[in-house]
Amino acid sequence: MDTLVIMYLPLENITYQTKLNTKEIVDRLNEVVEPKKTFRMNGFFGNSEHKPYEGSIHNMSFKINRIIGYRNSFIPIITGTLEEEMNGTKVNVKMRLHSFVIVFIFIWFGGVGIASLAVISYYLNNENFEPMSLIPFGILIFGYAMVLGGFKYESIKSKKYLAKLFEAKII
Repeated sequence: MDTLVIMYLPLENITYQTKLNTKEIVDRLNEVVEPKKTFRMNGFFGNSEHKPYEGSIHNMSFKINRIIGYRNSFIPIITGTLEEEMNGTKVNVKMRLHSFVIVFIFIWFGGVGIASLAVISYYLNNENFEPMSLIPFGILIFGYAMVLGGFKYESIKSKKYLAKLFEAKII
């Protein structure tokens, strides 16, 4: 059951292979990551002078997310660990949704899922079908597409950016 649920959640595990050493990677991360701020004013009225990512970097690991000028609750939280190897470094990256967003999604999808099951059970016991009964299924599909689309839109950008930053290939 856990594997089935995890398979449909928007998350990614990526491994980058680079010839850079761990110090060079940490230095490059420090150039593009600033400390997390509780409130950030971007764009029109705020300061648009910022680094592309915010978060923290500790020795051989980091936890960051992209700084964007719009609202996307499904932006990936990027955690990474560095593994030094003989001829370079392996960077293991995990992109996940924020834990609060995951809890909200489970509650929301649970409610819509129960409504969908109620509609199915009602129409299994009655002969007359009404097209309006498909609304809970449409809401479920739209919600999933919105979560997945918001996550993938940002994860694709971050994967490319990190590969270029680390001068790495994804393995």
